[in-house]
Amino acid sequence: MSKQTALIKTIQDAMHETALAFFTTDIGIKEGPAITLPHGQTFHTPHADVTAIVAFRGVKNGGVHLSAPMHAAIGLASSFWGEPLDSFNDTARDALGELTNILAGALKSRIDDRIDLTPPRIVQGIEHEQLPVNPLESARCYFMTTNGPLYVEVFHEGADS
Repeated sequence: MSKQTALIKTIQDAMHETALAFFTTDIGIKEGPAITLPHGQTFHTPHADVTAIVAFRGVKNGGVHLSAPMHAAIGLASSFWGEPLDSFNDTARDALGELTNILAGALKSRIDDRIDLTPPRIVQGIEHEQLPVNPLESARCYFMTTNGPLYVEVFHEGADS
């Protein structure tokens, strides 16, 4: 199994583990396509209404994105919070950030425990334009839930960095 294929499987397993352990309602996760980007190609940050980011530093530098359209982000935050939310307010931001933090922790335990995680950061709309563009490796896995589509992406410096 290639490194990228293994990373995709790691993302899928962590997403399912997180959903099973932390959601109080059934979000019905179904896996969609997965895309990899090898080192040396220009990495572009996600284009989505909302992206939660947890960076990691240590033996491997990079991070995790959880990106979704607004309706899916509100639905995920509502499911995580355990009550309906009408808008992407501070409660929804906190819920999506915490979900991404839990997911990043599940990924960390599978990738390498010697990495440190940053607090989650939520970006919306124009803020996406401010995210850096670097030559990084990445693996992006798409999921469909009862709340709508989302994707989880792990990005990191390549072996040559």
